[in-house]
Amino acid sequence: MQHRIARLTLLVCLLPALLATACTDAAGPKDTATGDDTGDAPVWPPDPATYDCRAPGQPDRVNTVPMDCMTDRSCETLLVSGHRGMGGTFGVIAPEDTVSAVYAAIAFGVDYVETDPRPTADDHLVNLHDDDVFRTTGGTGQASEMTLAEIQALPIRADAFEGDFSCERVPTLEEVLLAAKGRVHVLIDANKTNRVDLLVQAVVETDTFDEAIFDTSSVEKIDEALALEPSLHTMIRVDDATQLADQLAHFADHPPVIVEIEELTAEQAVDVLAAGHRPLMDTFITDIAANGEAGLPAYDPVWEAGVVIIQTERPERVLEALGRTP
Repeated sequence: MQHRIARLTLLVCLLPALLATACTDAAGPKDTATGDDTGDAPVWPPDPATYDCRAPGQPDRVNTVPMDCMTDRSCETLLVSGHRGMGGTFGVIAPEDTVSAVYAAIAFGVDYVETDPRPTADDHLVNLHDDDVFRTTGGTGQASEMTLAEIQALPIRADAFEGDFSCERVPTLEEVLLAAKGRVHVLIDANKTNRVDLLVQAVVETDTFDEAIFDTSSVEKIDEALALEPSLHTMIRVDDATQLADQLAHFADHPPVIVEIEELTAEQAVDVLAAGHRPLMDTFITDIAANGEAGLPAYDPVWEAGVVIIQTERPERVLEALGRTP
């Protein structure tokens, strides 16, 4: 835990220099393990040492898609969102909802990471998908009944992953945002808490207005968030054309940068595109097919239906399907 805290403290202190480095990365490829100029193409897949507990901090940004595209409704580039970082239930790269998962997404070149903030008993937001800590840590108990210190004292379950994740703990939302800053966008899933004030506060305190996207199916939560901070990027979730029209009219003065659709239908995707927005869809079942006999062509029907952003448990596979690998 002290190792991880030191990494994040160093990140805050060196952030101006890190951002300056991000702007000059295009001058030449870097070695994925050391960041030194080598003249060689990055290694695929990236060495776990670039994102696990051995990593000195944020990896270099290898993603060639401009950062502005992720929040630009007119950008037509096909994009990839890592569910719970680099994949949740079916993920194989890094433990879900951790700082290492964010670092891995950066190292692989993912466009967005989705997060799951929920409140602790002492009013902190921890990045934890379940309401109980048992599945992803070495402890038990309801997160809402535990303090931040109690939750962060628990080791993360990481036996299934290649790499050293011994320093990993359940991170706060602030830690996730700082880990992503300047490198990858963060979809902040607001469905697991009513503490909209704490969600907005995390974005303000980390100054991640460019990277953070407030994501929820609740119109009321978006209204509350925008009342607190009008400059937030937002993402809405819709079930049908009527809901789409209603929500886009409601947010006409502050259009969402992403629209999530619940099911893969060409009609839904076309409706979102016709309204001048980009549809995002979860492809968790497709991920299973793509990792089986169907292979990477399993994703083709998703793109063909008009989906622009895939949210996936296997972002590394979707990047391969798009040809976005070294």
